[in-house]
Amino acid sequence: MANQNNNAISNALPAELEQLLISYSEHCTRNGLRESSIKLYIKRDRWFLENLVSIGCECPEFINASNVSAACCALKSNCYLTPVRTFLRFLVNAGYTDRDYSHVIPLYKHPQPMPSVYSIKEIQQLENTARNNSKRNYAVVLLVTRLGIRSSDIALLSFDEVDFDADVIRLVQKKTGSPLELPLLPEIKEAIQCYIKDERPNSNNPCIFLNKTVPYNHITNIGIIIRRNLRRAGIEAGARRAGSNAFRSSLASSMVNDNIPYDVVRKTLGHIDTNAIKSYARLDIEQLRAYALAVPKATDGFADFLAGKVVL
Repeated sequence: MANQNNNAISNALPAELEQLLISYSEHCTRNGLRESSIKLYIKRDRWFLENLVSIGCECPEFINASNVSAACCALKSNCYLTPVRTFLRFLVNAGYTDRDYSHVIPLYKHPQPMPSVYSIKEIQQLENTARNNSKRNYAVVLLVTRLGIRSSDIALLSFDEVDFDADVIRLVQKKTGSPLELPLLPEIKEAIQCYIKDERPNSNNPCIFLNKTVPYNHITNIGIIIRRNLRRAGIEAGARRAGSNAFRSSLASSMVNDNIPYDVVRKTLGHIDTNAIKSYARLDIEQLRAYALAVPKATDGFADFLAGKVVL
């Protein structure tokens, strides 16, 4: 694993700074971080180190508060600050720097956009359109809209993970590595069985959903399937996302608005983090009404200002 992570470190840096990335990559691996996450952290920390080099800081001994501040100011996005802060903490704990310079970097919380949500009517239009498109695409769309399964898990869904006798889907999520068990709803069961019987290519591939052409690999274009059927259904996405994640959001929003407990929603979507579902609470308008505060009555100069009076 460490060697794989080190292969991602390719752009030339001074040897001592290159070693910092290698050591940090190995540290992240030991702590159980996913390889994709490590590659992202290394990429962003590399940009930070490149900025250090551009101002003449080419070895760990030259790292100081002034250089760190200048290198961070040259980063293209504030979202890079958090991985750099964690990287700087590693450097002092590992003895590469004499002080903890992470305090130089301002705290930055990445803004969370409102989840994209589609109405029940739009979802029904999408499902009806997919039904008339192909049996495979209809089954895929139902797994997205009715169960909120991630596209990566649908793409690799195998026969071993679908129990048609017990009417249950049991899988290990590719994103989190955690197990997920969901009910095999009657309409989804029928759609999958119809696809297997009438449309699935004759292949020993363990994945259920396959491409329509040789060599019949598992599908990888679920986002395209969703977007094409949205267009065919005449649904304008506008500023909303148009992939499978948007329909995970729609399912979560619908469940929250139906007063289903947040923890049940979280488990249904396969989230590990207990805070992951909080963003959907912002869409629960009816529940939020109970916490609305009355607008206080304007007084003094502000009241005169609202009334159009001249305030000297």
